[in-house]
Amino acid sequence: MKLTRMHVFWFWGAMDALYLIRYAVASAMEGRIPYLSDIESALWVLRDHSREQLYMFGIAMLLQVSILISCVLLFLGREQVRWVTYLQTPLRLAFIVPSVSLLLVGAQLVPNYNLVLMAVLVVISEVVKVWSVWRWCEKS
Repeated sequence: MKLTRMHVFWFWGAMDALYLIRYAVASAMEGRIPYLSDIESALWVLRDHSREQLYMFGIAMLLQVSILISCVLLFLGREQVRWVTYLQTPLRLAFIVPSVSLLLVGAQLVPNYNLVLMAVLVVISEVVKVWSVWRWCEKS
């Protein structure tokens, strides 16, 4: 079977979808409304903290929105996903949100996982995603 652009895009779209679903399910299991409860909690907590922490929360929410956008664009096979991918990569690295969402699942299942190994795997996953999206956007 020949690897096509849609295979690559659907794989990365599935990884983004898995991340979003995992987040929503974890929030719901804790009795929270995904994202809305986070924003509400942050507004209460961050009132007493510095502006920098408010900015960090805003950037983290921007990453969440960009993951949703990239998920949709990847499933639609749109070339514009390249720019979303490029822009979200530094945020994914800063907040340790790997493009290969299975890394997060694995970290939950392994009791004393190695944090350095996880960081290396996150960097590798981002390099592979940026390279593959760039390569398959160029092939169109």
